[in-house]
Amino acid sequence: MAVPAADASEGMVRFIDLPEVVEPRGSLLPFDFAALPFAPRRVFVVRDVPPGTTRGGHTHRSATQLLVRLAGAVTVEVRPAGVPATITLADSHAGLLIPPGVWSSQTYLTPDAALLVLCDEPYDPSGYLK
Repeated sequence: MAVPAADASEGMVRFIDLPEVVEPRGSLLPFDFAALPFAPRRVFVVRDVPPGTTRGGHTHRSATQLLVRLAGAVTVEVRPAGVPATITLADSHAGLLIPPGVWSSQTYLTPDAALLVLCDEPYDPSGYLK
């Protein structure tokens, strides 16, 4: 799925395949930073969010993010060019790439929901637009 971003030069909201290794001993989801469409500078996990709670709700001026569902159920609302779309993060082996200039929010639907976020910029409160 690809959703046009606010500006064609900013790319697309789209899924990025991640090479999950599944075997009888469990699953491994490696992150080869050189294979990602940007160089991560910050990584964080959001978890223990009460079901039905929405987080995010902002646009990044210049940061790109990759959202990866680690557990549970999470939906992401994006608004590229002001047009809303809701995307369900159902698999851990597909990360949702959100380019700069696209508003997004994440709704955590289950008690075990956990989201890994990789970002190409360090945290800067002035980099957010509501």
